Amino acid sequence: MTLPTAGPASGRALVPGLWLIVLLGLPAAPVAAPPRDAAQAVNATPVEILTFHGDPARTGWNRDERALTPATVRPAAFGRLWTAPVDGEIYAEPLLAAGVPVGGTPRTVVYAVTEHDLVYAFDAAAGGRLWGPVSLGTPVSRADLPCGNIEPVGITSTPVIDRASSTLYVAGLTTPDAGKTKVYTIAALDLATGGMRSGWPVVIAPPVTSGLRFDPGVQQQRGALTLLRGVVYVPFGGYWGDCGNYHGWVVGVPIASPSQQQAFVTPTHREGGIWAAGGLAADAAGSLYAATGNSDSEAAVDLGNSVVRLATVPVLAFSGQPSDFFTPSNFVVLNQTDTDLGSTAPLVLPAQPESSTPDLVFIAGKQGVAYLVNRTTMGGLAHSGPIEGVYSGCLFGGCSGNGPKVFSAAAYWDGGSSGRLILVPGRGRQPAGCQGDGGVVALRLEAAPGTRTSTFRVAWCGPSMLDPGAPSVSGVGPDGGLVWVVDTSAGVLYALNAATGAQVYASFGQDGLGNTHRFITPAVANGRVYVSAASSIVSYGLR
Repeated sequence: MTLPTAGPASGRALVPGLWLIVLLGLPAAPVAAPPRDAAQAVNATPVEILTFHGDPARTGWNRDERALTPATVRPAAFGRLWTAPVDGEIYAEPLLAAGVPVGGTPRTVVYAVTEHDLVYAFDAAAGGRLWGPVSLGTPVSRADLPCGNIEPVGITSTPVIDRASSTLYVAGLTTPDAGKTKVYTIAALDLATGGMRSGWPVVIAPPVTSGLRFDPGVQQQRGALTLLRGVVYVPFGGYWGDCGNYHGWVVGVPIASPSQQQAFVTPTHREGGIWAAGGLAADAAGSLYAATGNSDSEAAVDLGNSVVRLATVPVLAFSGQPSDFFTPSNFVVLNQTDTDLGSTAPLVLPAQPESSTPDLVFIAGKQGVAYLVNRTTMGGLAHSGPIEGVYSGCLFGGCSGNGPKVFSAAAYWDGGSSGRLILVPGRGRQPAGCQGDGGVVALRLEAAPGTRTSTFRVAWCGPSMLDPGAPSVSGVGPDGGLVWVVDTSAGVLYALNAATGAQVYASFGQDGLGNTHRFITPAVANGRVYVSAASSIVSYGLR
């Protein structure tokens, strides 16, 4: 791989009321409570974003948003509200928790993490700092790593919040001796104070698995964390440049006994990293889905360039059966050309009841080909043909190589009469029928007549973009949906009509983000959009 990033505690949740608890430790300096604005009034029950893309399935859809609609989001009425600077660069999606009793006053809080191994908490309404920075340790300089393109490397991935215990779990690379030793640690921080929970942080040090020992010196932790049934799952891949003997790892850290770690490692000779910014996806039954990058295999199926299903009960495990993985038929060519299927995270789709294959996972990678895969029986190595998996098709650039096409993560939106859509970000020429280059393509999920087999077709293509990050979706159809996406090369936040793809808003000029990183993902909740710029959190909303 070469880069040019279930329980109620692990998804987007509604807060029924205010939390009344006694806090230990010193509270941060108080921030004046902001006035209740129109957006807060419309979204009367606060929405939380507790994990990447809002839920373990990684749909990226906040169906409870009511204030932000194609009718209200207009340049004269919508724009930048505040900017909160931080120390260090941000690659992770901001997270959001409501009713957090900071200094005795319940607040909605935005959490941000940086490559300087720092964690911050900001008031979601006004942008004032509530606590932080809290340090996990000393980050590792790029010069002390075998390769890479981030300087320094600290916290890259999106954390996860356990709302039941009011805890933020965050993983970062640290060094105790100026870069000679590299250590991945996972911390557990109190949402209200930033205080470290007793017994934390812990070193990520999984047992030897499949004869392989985890080497923090060559493994990069870019993928978002997942919290599932009391275990935090942490994915790993390699650094930009494909240096060292790295593999794809998933490490499970049980909250109740964090030293008793579990692990899965891709059975490759080398590589097969799990590196997409969206990390792992999970279904309602508790299975995890990981997408891998290229391996060095010239013939054998070794789970490089594959989607793999992992059991989590009683422990993290892979069955080894074809029913639990999907590998495209051209995996050898993908390996040889560094064309990772795992450049995006899997998307677990809601049940499609009219289809003969109702349980699906979606994936699209650097080649630009998109696949629907049957989660019940994934099929192992696909048979070569015009359609692989349940259904497949070319989205960007002709799908014949010539550079990476799809990165980051897709999203899902049920628009009612507008259809059920998968929103895919990509680069290169848009598919047939569209005129642009790059941006977001919406795929309408359908069932083929007669066979009831799941298929997709292009519903719309958005405006051209150089390098779109992961889209997020808000609102319900057919008239209230918006797709939010950042063109990371231009530093522009776009809002697109989810039903048509028409541009509703673009943050040009004084509302622009400035410098941004690839894979940036907007967090949308309670009439606000929160975006990570290079070294700040920016809030947009109705003026």
